[in-house]
Amino acid sequence: MDHDVNKGSYLFDFGDLNEKTVDDWIKLARQLGMNQIDFHGGRSFRFGDCRPNPEIYPNGLASMKAVVDRLHEAGLKAGLHTYAFFIAKDAPWVTPVPDPRLGKDGEYTLAADLSADAVTVPVNESLERRRLETGFFEQNSLTLQIGDELIVYAGLSKEKPYAFTKCQRGAHGTKVAAHKAGAKVYHLKQCFFLFTPDGDSTLLEEVAQKTADTYNACGFDMMYLDALDGEGILGGNEYGWHYGSKFVFELFKRLKKPPVMEMSTFHHHLWYVRSRMGAWDHPNRSHKAFIDMHCEANAGLTRMFLPGHLGWWAVKTWSDIQNEPTYADDIEYLCGKCIGNDCGFSVMGVNPGNINSAPVYGRLAGIMRQYEELRHANYFDAATRAKLAEPGKEYTLFQNTDGRWRLRPVVYDKHKVECLDDWSRCWQVSNPFGPQPVRLRIEALVSISPYETPESATVVDFADTADFSEHAANTGVTADLRPNTELIKAGKVSGAFTASNTGKVDRKAAWAKAGKKFEPPLSLEKHEGLGLWVHGDGKGEILNIQLTSPAHVSGGIGDHYINIDFTGWRYLELVEPEGDRWRNYKWPYGWSYSIFREHVDFKQVHTISLWYNNLPPDGSVTCHLSPIRGLSVFMNKVRNPSVTIGGRTLVFPVEMESGSYIEFNSPTDCKHYSKEGGLIGDVTPQGDVPQLTAGTNEASFRCEPTGDVRPRARVTVISQGDPL
Repeated sequence: MDHDVNKGSYLFDFGDLNEKTVDDWIKLARQLGMNQIDFHGGRSFRFGDCRPNPEIYPNGLASMKAVVDRLHEAGLKAGLHTYAFFIAKDAPWVTPVPDPRLGKDGEYTLAADLSADAVTVPVNESLERRRLETGFFEQNSLTLQIGDELIVYAGLSKEKPYAFTKCQRGAHGTKVAAHKAGAKVYHLKQCFFLFTPDGDSTLLEEVAQKTADTYNACGFDMMYLDALDGEGILGGNEYGWHYGSKFVFELFKRLKKPPVMEMSTFHHHLWYVRSRMGAWDHPNRSHKAFIDMHCEANAGLTRMFLPGHLGWWAVKTWSDIQNEPTYADDIEYLCGKCIGNDCGFSVMGVNPGNINSAPVYGRLAGIMRQYEELRHANYFDAATRAKLAEPGKEYTLFQNTDGRWRLRPVVYDKHKVECLDDWSRCWQVSNPFGPQPVRLRIEALVSISPYETPESATVVDFADTADFSEHAANTGVTADLRPNTELIKAGKVSGAFTASNTGKVDRKAAWAKAGKKFEPPLSLEKHEGLGLWVHGDGKGEILNIQLTSPAHVSGGIGDHYINIDFTGWRYLELVEPEGDRWRNYKWPYGWSYSIFREHVDFKQVHTISLWYNNLPPDGSVTCHLSPIRGLSVFMNKVRNPSVTIGGRTLVFPVEMESGSYIEFNSPTDCKHYSKEGGLIGDVTPQGDVPQLTAGTNEASFRCEPTGDVRPRARVTVISQGDPL
């Protein structure tokens, strides 16, 4: 477990690596500082039997082995990335004749003869527990097996006569046939859109054998058993550990050499075969907060003698309101934490075909490579590594004139400007270092339509709060939501949301909820922003307006925090979901992926919830809310932005489209980048460069107004300390 290979970093291939492109992949790995490549299945090889894609590997395993051999010649390790025991729907165990050992979670009896052209399958037994929802993480299929035929249904008759309806016969390349009354009708298991073997059948062993054959024949060095976290589908969650372990041990005993072994779940049986741990999926927002949480989770691995890992990472460019771009300081934070915690990471989404198409890739690649070279060289001493490991502490890497690499502490102080009113455009900046000229990043954000626009969609009007039927609160906290016609800013009624805290829990765990379900789900596809007026009481509580989609559709949670540090009415626009501050409070919901990675599907909004947190102990709060309206989100312009600190104003004579950004390091080093990260051009700022004093600084932002639409921006003030 302490072998250096376990601390390597790898690059993902999703089907573009072959005999013709392997040298380009080697070049890319070196450009990024990666020393391992992961062959992810699905496109490059089929899940289940691991058959290489003949379009990518025309000579099958021989072609795949040739690629692995070339990587070895270049000093790179190669990994086989499967979906554990799951089986693709075009695998030979499925088509043209489905194997009777496929996993099943329901058995029914055909109620009448079924002709070859029938589209309704009548059964004797109740279908009450059957459902039509499917999704990537949903353990449910719409597939039946009758003899050697697979049938996909799209409807259910849950009242007598029971039946599977709207059926597609001969699904997945199986042969349509007539079936006699009394024939067994089996319901197949599915997760990740893949079938499974019966966990108690020899098919589980056959999948393990095929996986081992591929690993052995090609000479792979590593293996990642993705989707093993779906092991509960084989025998129920209570026995998932048994079947998951059973598959892994059946596989492991067939391998000719021990791999660097990872998998997507962990319980005590798997410790014996596991090499490293911590390969989480990448976040889509609040990158640094996610990294801190990841490092915290990895801290316990040392007690289990397991090396950690901080993958899988993806470089993001601006795309929509639920994704944040990846900047150089995000990569420095990630790579610095790898040095501090003595672990590797991995990168996905970058390949030889796109490394030059997105300019940001090339800029960030150099940062990754340099940090990785220093990490593998054990360049920094233990004291420096300990500083790098501290959560929330940031450093930037630079090279002295004598060629030595040094680290300098740095703080990136972010502030979102929601409008040009003083409450939003003015804020305080903390500089923990000595006096210095300011450095800045200014990001142009999207705008949303005005609250009064006729095209708005009313999400909640509070005329009847009985439909907020989901109520919950932490110990010692109570809450109530009622209509109010006395304090109104817009519409005919307000929602009076009150809460009390007797102080039995920590203030940052003093939460309460009033939630409403939409049945059927509400479409906000054209209204992804929210607008509302809030009458605050100035007591410092957090009001959180939260949207979610059905669990089978999306695991995302869209939190929107409002600091009630004001009194009276204030108009709020809620656009980008919260992530950075989520861990500042204790909530009874969510996990890392739902907050930082997954999206709310605005086509299907299932719930809207009003939450309080940070309630004052031994006190009560009351906020009044206007009707909440869904508003359209659109690209806008931020024209001639300026930042004032300490009486000095710096104006940037430029027009910024949403998603683009400015990075200002000095009057002669100021650049404007597109939302794809490409250089638009140099900017010559006008005015005096603000000087940060040590401690608290008053800052403000301005730009030219854009009619009745509010321009929005995120300003990051950057300060640096003396080198370590």
